[in-house]
Amino acid sequence: MPTSTTTFTIRPASPRDLDAVKSLLDAAHLPLDGLDEQFGESYAVAEAAGGIVGAEGIEVYERSGLLRSAVVHPDWRGRGVGDALPRDRLQWARRAGLERVYLLTTTAEAYFPRFGFTRVERSEAPSGIRESREFTSACPASAAFMVLKV
Repeated sequence: MPTSTTTFTIRPASPRDLDAVKSLLDAAHLPLDGLDEQFGESYAVAEAAGGIVGAEGIEVYERSGLLRSAVVHPDWRGRGVGDALPRDRLQWARRAGLERVYLLTTTAEAYFPRFGFTRVERSEAPSGIRESREFTSACPASAAFMVLKV
């Protein structure tokens, strides 16, 4: 999907985007567990040149959210997509009335503090997050667990 333009649009995900998002996640070796059940209005996609070049979502558990499925096509890395998607989703979380957004990561612990996330112990996870597929099986126990008060 190479292109010479750096123009992309962030928009809410729709059901027709699910297969493209799954392909991006699979290519990046990121978990698909639970994606089908949660995919919808709490997800956003980055679109460019007629295709999906990035995605990110928030699974909602009462007043908490779990940021997940953050992925950018390799040809679009370094072009602002990976910065625009979390900013968009965190704005969505505020509008949705969430109090905190959590995330698990094995590769991007140093990236998320720029958005205000700090590392916390997994034992601090609220029950809904603790019971999510991402928390229980998709991400290893060694994954960094981070939180942001929104």
